[in-house]
Amino acid sequence: MDALIVASTPNRQHALTDVLHHVKINCVVCSTAAEARRASLCRPFDLFVIYSGLSDEHGNELAMAIADGNDCGGVFIDDYMRTEQIESELNDCGIITLTRPVTKSALLEAVKLISVSNARVRALKAKNDELTAKLEDMKYISRAKIVLMRSLGYSEEQAHKYIEKKSMEMRVSRGKVAMDILKTYEAI
Repeated sequence: MDALIVASTPNRQHALTDVLHHVKINCVVCSTAAEARRASLCRPFDLFVIYSGLSDEHGNELAMAIADGNDCGGVFIDDYMRTEQIESELNDCGIITLTRPVTKSALLEAVKLISVSNARVRALKAKNDELTAKLEDMKYISRAKIVLMRSLGYSEEQAHKYIEKKSMEMRVSRGKVAMDILKTYEAI
């Protein structure tokens, strides 16, 4: 698991990396928002921890940008007064807000929650990709049936059986057979 740590002072950076190394998380450390943005563009991170009050910005906009760009959750550490103002906005992006001073146990608990939610999001994305691929195949199959019905005078049931039979004979998916049919008959 990889984490992006963004804190302006070496003491804060060291404190955060020590906690995350303790739970075997690899850390990339940045001291400015600009540096963190470049790092998040170069590689994906599983989570991030931003200690507010960076030299080039407060850090809440950086947190939202990283969460959006990497599809990951993070922790934003801020003063109590500012945290209440931006907490709901950050929570909507999957970012847990903690107020200073942060205890080791609070940070570890937040990281655990983010890890669990990230795993759930990855599983949902995989399922979504699978369903999207099936839907795409169904579109091709439907179009191929229509082409067979128009070109060869098949009924819908005959067209369906033809695609099924070709799929079994060729040992490929029905979607692949449908694409081949479309290439053959729509090119004419």
